[in-house]
Amino acid sequence: MPGGSNPPGRMGYPFDRAGRGWRAGGRGTFRESIAPGCDQARHIRDDLIAEYRGLTVEDAFSGREVACPTGSCYVLESRSPMTEGLDGRDPERATAAILADLTLVPGIGGATRQRLQRQGYRTIADLVRHPLYCRDAARILDGILGRDTCGLMEWIGRRHRQSDPLLLEVSRFHAPETFVFLDIETLGLSSRPIVLIGLARVEGDAIAIRQYLLRSLNEEAAALATALPDLEAEGAALVTFNGRAFDLPFIRERLVRYGIPADLGAPHFDALLFARRRWKGSIPACRLNVL
Repeated sequence: MPGGSNPPGRMGYPFDRAGRGWRAGGRGTFRESIAPGCDQARHIRDDLIAEYRGLTVEDAFSGREVACPTGSCYVLESRSPMTEGLDGRDPERATAAILADLTLVPGIGGATRQRLQRQGYRTIADLVRHPLYCRDAARILDGILGRDTCGLMEWIGRRHRQSDPLLLEVSRFHAPETFVFLDIETLGLSSRPIVLIGLARVEGDAIAIRQYLLRSLNEEAAALATALPDLEAEGAALVTFNGRAFDLPFIRERLVRYGIPADLGAPHFDALLFARRRWKGSIPACRLNVL
């Protein structure tokens, strides 16, 4: 680019003319900029292996054994105080945001929305009186009144991108205590055992964390069965980071392998999608390992 200017969407990261990638602050490639972090991670890994070599899981981590019909597993529990509170439940704000978006109704685009607004149809609630759009408008209203979070997310996802802020607004129908934060660690990217299931929930002014850690691979079914009630609790909403593409499909696959029935139909907010939308153009890459 002439004069070292930045292409659109790459603000603040000059292009390396040698073709090596984007350079934060103009010094080195992006790959080079994260290399020290990778080296540090390897050193930490090696130190941990040396520290815990020869110890059992019970010796290394204080926890308790939990039994279930499929066997037993080891659970680590902890509580961490919250330094900042989460935004509280605000269904009125969520409702207002949804009703203000006329384009949620099939057949309404930008130009039609402006025309309808000039005719006095300011919200989806107003469209209930419209001869053409009344049926779909009524369905959206039913979803709001019934607090059908999954249905609303599916509807919004058909009309907008999965990272649209309106999907995040839907989370305001849920109180912070109903969110279940989920993360897993596995021995591979597919068809391999899950070795750790981490769950976190808001309890008062703290985050309660439960980690189901396998002491041996034959405890995987028990860990899945023990964690499942939290994932399927009534009124729960899942929060993950790349869970739509990885964690949830992986868990479903392992449940099928062991013949454990599960629905896993709770509303699911994947923070990775919103993070990519938020930081796109502000950092050189929005890959999972960067965010």
